[in-house]
Amino acid sequence: MRHFSNEEWLLYIKDQLEEPKREELENHLFSCDQCVEVYTELVESHAEEIPYLDNDSFTDGVIQKLPLTKERLGKSFLQSPIFHYGIAAVVTLTLMSTGVFQSMTGIIGTVEASSFSEQKQSVSNQLMEKTLSLFDIIETNHEEGEK
Repeated sequence: MRHFSNEEWLLYIKDQLEEPKREELENHLFSCDQCVEVYTELVESHAEEIPYLDNDSFTDGVIQKLPLTKERLGKSFLQSPIFHYGIAAVVTLTLMSTGVFQSMTGIIGTVEASSFSEQKQSVSNQLMEKTLSLFDIIETNHEEGEK
């Protein structure tokens, strides 16, 4: 693998290379860790010679050139979270004041009590049936043993 000299890297850093040579150095950086180290050392040592880019003005300029979108125009009031919370609060207060929640808790309690008693009976019934079938087996074996 061919490594590039410090002078070539300095020209690359200062943006003084032709496009084909610049691309060749960029592609080489992707595959050579040794040259990456040389490149970063040169960037750090020549930091004061490298022009400073004002990122804020660049970003603002790009954003102003973009077409207006819904995000940039702002959301309508109907899409704001405050509106949704307000609707939820009004619905909750209405349901509470009309007693819907209280009647629902009564119904739920009744349903839970009935399902619990049905479940309890079904378990006890199952246990009783298994016990009776066990007695039947014992009785059958006892009758066969007497014969």
